[in-house]
Amino acid sequence: MSGWESRGELSARLVKALSAAAHELSALSSSQDQVLELIVSGAVQTVPGAEHAGVSLLAANGVITSQAPSSELVRRLDELQSTYREGPCIAALREQHTVLVDNLATETQRWPNFAPTGVACGAVSMLCFQLFASDDSHGALTLYSSRAGAFDDESQTLGELFASHAALALGRARQMEQLHQALATRDVIGQAKGILMERFSIDAIAAFAMLVHSSQDTNMRVADVARWLAAEPRPNADR
Repeated sequence: MSGWESRGELSARLVKALSAAAHELSALSSSQDQVLELIVSGAVQTVPGAEHAGVSLLAANGVITSQAPSSELVRRLDELQSTYREGPCIAALREQHTVLVDNLATETQRWPNFAPTGVACGAVSMLCFQLFASDDSHGALTLYSSRAGAFDDESQTLGELFASHAALALGRARQMEQLHQALATRDVIGQAKGILMERFSIDAIAAFAMLVHSSQDTNMRVADVARWLAAEPRPNADR
């Protein structure tokens, strides 16, 4: 089989994987967890050399969390990078869009704490792609192999294309979850306003003003005050 035939086969496999991912995404609910699982499984199946994969999220406090890791190895490596505050994943999250590590054992100068520990855990090659970066969080897709030099130019090309689609899908899922949360917040605030309107015989504007005032007095968000009020047992009207 020639090199051109190999590239053609890999491209066809990528198109097939992305088409399947798009079909599955259209059938999924807006759950971010479901989208993450699809991203990770698709990356392992699509990118040559990938044995494990995971999406890592970096919060503003510097803590890295594993999302839908394909194995316990991925979760462990994220924990190590979070503890040491160094590693290929952090570099992709904060500094570079793509980080390729052919042999982690030779990277002790860049990551003196993580590199030897990562190799001991079974990670030799790593390929990391930044998915998104914002003021309060960063996301990256990372692929792992137990072999040195597992990821070639083809892996990078296909991985970058897959990561760009993954970033769009993940962004859409995050937006949908935020929308659902906003709708749920609106509903609970409406419920709390209704309770106050009935209890104190006031209109909607006055009821909302009461929620805001209570929020300021208790240093709680309006939504949290509303949830507390909605969960409180209502007085028995017969008493």
